[in-house]
Amino acid sequence: MRGRATAQALCALGLVASLAVPIWTPALPPLAGAEATSRSDALRLTEDVVGADSADIEPPVNIDAASVYAAGRGTAGVAVLDRQTGSYVDNGAGAHTAMGSASVIKVLMAEEILHRAAVGQVQLAATDYMRMETMLVDSDDLAASSLYNQFGGVTLITAALTRHELTESAAPIDPQYWGNTKITASDVVAFYDSVLDGSLPAPSREYLFGLLRRLAPIASDGFGQLFGLAGGDPTLNAAVKQGWMCCLDGVRSVHSTAVLGEQDRYVVVILTQYPPSLPWEHGLATTTEVARLVLGGLHR
Repeated sequence: MRGRATAQALCALGLVASLAVPIWTPALPPLAGAEATSRSDALRLTEDVVGADSADIEPPVNIDAASVYAAGRGTAGVAVLDRQTGSYVDNGAGAHTAMGSASVIKVLMAEEILHRAAVGQVQLAATDYMRMETMLVDSDDLAASSLYNQFGGVTLITAALTRHELTESAAPIDPQYWGNTKITASDVVAFYDSVLDGSLPAPSREYLFGLLRRLAPIASDGFGQLFGLAGGDPTLNAAVKQGWMCCLDGVRSVHSTAVLGEQDRYVVVILTQYPPSLPWEHGLATTTEVARLVLGGLHR
């Protein structure tokens, strides 16, 4: 989504560019006699169990090079989850820094609508599915706004954030503007993991990720979408949602998020923001290079 925030929400925010030490979380054994924990619970539990015995458990990828590069390009959140092993790595504070979502929030909106349909709260017409397809494949803002207004406005976002326990994220202050939702890289990873773990029934989940795998090269507003995690190795079968926006909080934002790999093994999220005096190409180059560094190191 480009331009929506430009005329509607201009604030001032100094650019923060700090290099944080990447952290990672090894897979945890299931808890006997208890339900599966959420990813946030798993991270808290890991603080108590990581020690000498965890030294041999590898993170999904070494993101040191990506973190160093991103730190010199603005504010960036980088997070990677290996769903096969349960291990997680991010670039520290950047991955927990809330940024304007731009069009990334469209995935949460679509998932919430599909969830309501699955549990019988709403009935979807053929036109609803058509708008959902346009919203995700073409990143169309008009389709997103139509669905947003039809299915409850900001409650669509607050319900999704609550249901997936995305505690670092927040609905837009002005409920008119869905793209001003604040998200973090860590929360977006948790969202995708929750969906893959069964927040939707299989047919709905496959429909959602099928749309993300059909990413159009050019969005409805003319913005090229083949950057970051898109347009790379086709064998990764990436389901991608991109985002772009200027100038909420006085920054320009370019994001790339994806589920990829055999059996949707990896979730990778790259969020960036930088001064609006720098062009779109700066963010496109940043997300693409971070993606190259991350994807090149994944265990295949």
